[in-house]
Amino acid sequence: MENKNTQEREQMKTFDVVIIGGGPGGMAAGITLSKTGKSVALIQDEKDSFGGICLNRGCMPTKSLLKAAGAYRHAKESNKYGLDMVCKQVDLQRLLDVTHGDLEQLRGMTHQMISMSKITAFRGKGSFLSDKEIQVAQTNGSTETVCGSTIIIATGSKPVELPFAPFDGRYILSTDHLLKNTELPVNLLIIGGGAVGCEFATLYNTFGSRVTIVEAMDTLLPREDREAGHALQCSFDKQGILVKTQTIIEKLIVNNGKVTVHYKGISTTDTVDKVLVGVGRRPNIEELNLDAAQIDTENGTLKVNDCLQTNVPHIYCIGDAAGGMMLAHAAEKEGQLLARNLIQETSLPLDETAVPRVAFSHPEVAAVGTTKEIDGIKAFTMPQVPNGRSIVDKVAPAFVKLYVRDGSLEIAGAIIIGEAATEMIHEIALAVENRLTLAQIGKTVHAHPTHSKNILQAVHYFN
Repeated sequence: MENKNTQEREQMKTFDVVIIGGGPGGMAAGITLSKTGKSVALIQDEKDSFGGICLNRGCMPTKSLLKAAGAYRHAKESNKYGLDMVCKQVDLQRLLDVTHGDLEQLRGMTHQMISMSKITAFRGKGSFLSDKEIQVAQTNGSTETVCGSTIIIATGSKPVELPFAPFDGRYILSTDHLLKNTELPVNLLIIGGGAVGCEFATLYNTFGSRVTIVEAMDTLLPREDREAGHALQCSFDKQGILVKTQTIIEKLIVNNGKVTVHYKGISTTDTVDKVLVGVGRRPNIEELNLDAAQIDTENGTLKVNDCLQTNVPHIYCIGDAAGGMMLAHAAEKEGQLLARNLIQETSLPLDETAVPRVAFSHPEVAAVGTTKEIDGIKAFTMPQVPNGRSIVDKVAPAFVKLYVRDGSLEIAGAIIIGEAATEMIHEIALAVENRLTLAQIGKTVHAHPTHSKNILQAVHYFN
């Protein structure tokens, strides 16, 4: 009888698929696979709920705070709407309490999604014992082992530290730290002018901090179109956000509760209250014990092929841990696609050109597909002419730049800056995914008055 129970317990810990990491990618893969009858184990580190970094320390808390910033900005600018509103100084602790409530609701929803599926959930830190065995270690010291015919690594990423200025949690901060911050700095310096830097610049500038962004490249959002980056910088300038491009920080010195910023090749320094280091993220793979499974790495990331497969054929990697775009919605799509490939025994790769890239700054920025002029693709920038919705909303006209294939006039990409840009971009994503032409988009009726009519205006302007 005892042997039988032991065998049953061992059998319960053997699964068709074991997924390490319960963020957007891991959850999407697990839920899709479980719906087809696959037995799935999903391991999530105890420091975060299911939903991973995006839900707990990334996308969602940031967006909750940015929503508050938008409401505060509208109140401060209420006179342009014919209203008189008085704004008190922001209480960051109160905002964080509201954000915590938002996150608790979302955590409950993700927990329900896991509970309603046939996934077996494990809480703890997953690491390899062999190419098919994963140890789950809990903070109380207990461990258990699960086995999987297929393993999916979806452990996300962590903020990159500067080698000369490690995070201290008070003065030199990662985004994790700043999302817990309750002290409104008089002066905040942000290193990195990508999406993360632009979002936090918007947040703290709106709340009253003097914000400086330092970017080593010659424009904000350096991975995107330069004209768009300059357009965003012009908007930031008007808002009082100081942007220093082509500027490199040499060292940061903390002394007497302040941070002195030294620049390369510049004799003058700046003194600020806090520094956010937003220069990127790196795969969270150090504690996986990859050698036990003989998994290859390359430049600090897991080496995968177009189908997200490592050098060990039954081990895959998705999301930030595999490098790539490092976006929550890209990880989710990779999880779904990998699951379908495993179920159908296909090898379809993710078309990254159709994945939107967004920044929830003010103004919002959204891009998809090609945003560089290359052979066979020409770009058109629509004049920033107000439409009905931008006038009544009292916001700047949208910046819209389309990239079109010569001859066919198929839409290859776009970048949009303006109100609701992060919603408007999906029409272009659909066009990129399905190789739609300017004429096809032009036939589509767009509701009036909407910001989305800017897309229609752009198409008619160029076609």
